Amino acid sequence: MKKNYLLLLLLFCFTQSYAQKFAANFLGEDFKRYKGKLFKINNQATSFLHTFYERLEYLQSSYDNHVIYPEKEYKFNTTKDSLINRVFKVEDIVNKTGAPYTGETYLENPIFILADTLTKQKIYYKYDAKYEHSFPFLTSPISYNEVELCADIEKNVDEFTGETKWSTPMSNRFELSRTILYKYAKKGKVNYYLSLRTTGSTLNVNEAGVIILFTDGTRFSRNIKIDVEADKDGYEYSAFIPLVAADLIAFSTKTIKKFRLYIYDESINNVEADKFKIYVKCLRKKH
Repeated sequence: MKKNYLLLLLLFCFTQSYAQKFAANFLGEDFKRYKGKLFKINNQATSFLHTFYERLEYLQSSYDNHVIYPEKEYKFNTTKDSLINRVFKVEDIVNKTGAPYTGETYLENPIFILADTLTKQKIYYKYDAKYEHSFPFLTSPISYNEVELCADIEKNVDEFTGETKWSTPMSNRFELSRTILYKYAKKGKVNYYLSLRTTGSTLNVNEAGVIILFTDGTRFSRNIKIDVEADKDGYEYSAFIPLVAADLIAFSTKTIKKFRLYIYDESINNVEADKFKIYVKCLRKKH
């Protein structure tokens, strides 16, 4: 009994020491950055279906029901309580044979080897790069190198007009990016534009209004017309916003939390927001 109490006390102290370091960081196709990071279950997570396994061989098939800590009623679902308050280190990212992962995520899911930092138990986690809602973890900080991200800036030169256009990455994971910054240069004149995109289930035309909320409580707003097009999931709303020098400074120093186009909101996760700040700095330096 005394031994169990000591173990629980150590677990509590250990998890408390990391309490301020964890955040929601979903990397999508950039998942290799997770290697060496610490994971902790997000209390809001609900996706534990065919995801956690005790042995690598159980991951040879896509829907093996031999999950670790199965629920009584749904044997293919891991009991969430069995993983809560535990801290794991991503020791390696492999394929289903145990070799280093080098494939494409649409062909095969990467498998994370998670080691409990307290008990050293290993758990095999099947990662889904497509759906953010299926990622059940908070992670230790994810950092990006500015030089590395600046290499992602796209450049196009119009041979007919001589205009040069730079843009932050046009796609994010499996879809068009929700935030894209453009820089146009022609005959010494430079203009910047911010493109925002979200979706809605109802149709509204000839509406206006853009509001961006930053994590520090400030906001950016413009009375810009909102464009709308039919989309497979409803309607796609977008805005193309001219920016001035002061705006660029704001977007390179502040972190976007969410934005609203007319009445339609879009949240930006921590990773996207941090990368966008760096992208703005990169774009300003391009010439």
